[in-house]
Amino acid sequence: MTIDSNGAVLGKAQTEHSPDAGTVAASAALAGFSDRSDLLREFLAAPFGQHSAELRFILDVMRSQPVAGKWFAVMTKQYSEWCAVRWSLDLPLCIAETAPERFRSREDVERWVFKLRWRNLMGALPLQDEDNDA
Repeated sequence: MTIDSNGAVLGKAQTEHSPDAGTVAASAALAGFSDRSDLLREFLAAPFGQHSAELRFILDVMRSQPVAGKWFAVMTKQYSEWCAVRWSLDLPLCIAETAPERFRSREDVERWVFKLRWRNLMGALPLQDEDNDA
């Protein structure tokens, strides 16, 4: 039994983390964007640039997913090397997985993470070329 700060008894569903619930809702919210290669290319061209309203919506949904199991960028050498790592699914959170490659720029690692999140929430990337590596 878990009791919150107000003395209320919380059920199992209220105390356990469920990343799948957020993913299902996010996938539904993004369903209409899965074939929008223009939005994918917009992000890949400028990960930190000004983005269209539609791309900002996609990024907001991606970034609002539960932290557990989420991929993110980490600087491993000061301003010269980055890697992507994934949080564990269980509490306490710890790094559960590291991407097999290192990146020479923050933009490159952000592109890699973006493509993973796109696949996770919307399926295959709507591109036919080398941009599919991630």
